[in-house]
Amino acid sequence: MATITIPVSVQRYFPRQIEPSQLWVTYNAEADSLMIYFTGKPVPSVWEDIDTYAYVGYALDDETTVTGVMIEHFSKWLLVPGHADQALQPA
Repeated sequence: MATITIPVSVQRYFPRQIEPSQLWVTYNAEADSLMIYFTGKPVPSVWEDIDTYAYVGYALDDETTVTGVMIEHFSKWLLVPGHADQALQPA
């Protein structure tokens, strides 16, 4: 199994506590995009870019609630210098 390191610039938008049963993850190979929802399923969201390839989704009715993360050009994003040097921190 491959390990993916999520850079701190994206990690900071993840919920403090992630309930595994509420993760909804999909990768679209044709579009080379990764979608992660923390809401158990896709929900309407307002998306804001946080770096060249990554976007954070916010709830329509509460701009402080993060619904998910989308990474476009995922294979390129993994190769961006500096991203691989940043590791997830233990909870």
